[in-house]
Amino acid sequence: MKIKAFAPGKIILFGEHTVVYKKPAIAVAIDRGVNVELIPRNDDNITVKLDLIDYYKKSQLVNKKLNYKIDSQKKMITDYIYEVINLFEFEKGFDLTVDIKMYLGAGLGSSAAVTVSTLKAVSLYVNKQIDKKTIAQTAREIEIKIQGAASPIDTSMSTYGGIIFIDENSKLNRIDFNMKLPLIVSNCEISGNTGKLVESVRLKYEKYPTIVGNIFKAMEQIAIDAKVALEEGNSELIGDLMNINQGLLDAIGVNTTELSDMVYKAREYGAKGSKLTGSGGGGCIIAYTPENSDEIYKQLRKDYATFKCVQSDTGVSAEIIN
Repeated sequence: MKIKAFAPGKIILFGEHTVVYKKPAIAVAIDRGVNVELIPRNDDNITVKLDLIDYYKKSQLVNKKLNYKIDSQKKMITDYIYEVINLFEFEKGFDLTVDIKMYLGAGLGSSAAVTVSTLKAVSLYVNKQIDKKTIAQTAREIEIKIQGAASPIDTSMSTYGGIIFIDENSKLNRIDFNMKLPLIVSNCEISGNTGKLVESVRLKYEKYPTIVGNIFKAMEQIAIDAKVALEEGNSELIGDLMNINQGLLDAIGVNTTELSDMVYKAREYGAKGSKLTGSGGGGCIIAYTPENSDEIYKQLRKDYATFKCVQSDTGVSAEIIN
């Protein structure tokens, strides 16, 4: 027997930074995420393997518990796995292989997808049925424990999938959407510091409240219009709004030369819209490619770490293979 589980990553389509100020945003779960495979053992050992970071460790159960102690200073992606394992008691051990099919530390929700997929697989192994609401809540509690703070967006996207509109009350509302959203994600492989970037935007807002406030209002309207565009399948408007949004993100100082080069190359190659995704300062851009997606992908991957994706409508999933 083996258990296979998958949880999607996510991108922010609209509303970076302004969501901090109770403005709307749109997040999309993507069909690139984290695959987990769990194979039972006949002894008390638990092994965890992550090829992406060349990680392999064997630990032993004591009185049915692992009680693995994480290093609070290092904050490794493996911490999320062990925090999940520590929630349960086991009669026998297992081999856990975690295959991360996206970029770490690039604003794509990798830690949430690792947590959610591991939680789904391990809960099935101990024959404990937990619903999606519990998965999302538990995964968020783990993220808060490790990170100190965590938005519900990432864990909700990994759990439920789909396209989510975050309203002015921070409520997550699923967008009724019946078309494909073909996207290309390219990574400049430079990490931005989210905390410093959020603080820099806040300082700019304090210094120029009217100007930056009007930029925030424009971003708010973009997210509202984008929700309608998605519901109506208005491909042209989605692309235009992405391009406008990118200009506004540049105006508040979270763009970089590297990100800008990627954005404009994507448009040059044929993307209808392109923009940075996440806090900026590094990380990834997204390109909306309803036409010529293969050619745009081929061109971008010559210079950047790049993958194609579409929205993931179902969120976390798992199967038991006998």
